[in-house]
Amino acid sequence: MSVLAGLLKAGASFCQTARAFSTGACCQIRMHAIPALKKVDRWTEKRSMYGVYDNIGILGDFKAHPKDLIIAPCWVKAFRGNELQRLTRKKRMVGDRMMTEDKLQLEKRVRLLYRRYNRTGKYR
Repeated sequence: MSVLAGLLKAGASFCQTARAFSTGACCQIRMHAIPALKKVDRWTEKRSMYGVYDNIGILGDFKAHPKDLIIAPCWVKAFRGNELQRLTRKKRMVGDRMMTEDKLQLEKRVRLLYRRYNRTGKYR
């Protein structure tokens, strides 16, 4: 009987020295109230004009493509690519007509992006 008592005391002291840990799941989540719904203007200019040129081919006898109706600079129109490709395209198209300071800023940005894409790029 004394051996069993000794083991129980040793087990009890072991349990006291062991560190308790928590997963943090016991804290309660407090909910005060349901948030009020946002007032959304459904007729803003952007929302009202969404998809307005989708039927241009059907209604216009397929003479105009929607990309021809986009109002944008010539180097951005119907272009897909990253920033470096866009800036080099801009430099080729309008670089000779740019102001000196703007052209220097453009060339500086192209140099920075060129270094960056060469160091950590998708096509290294």
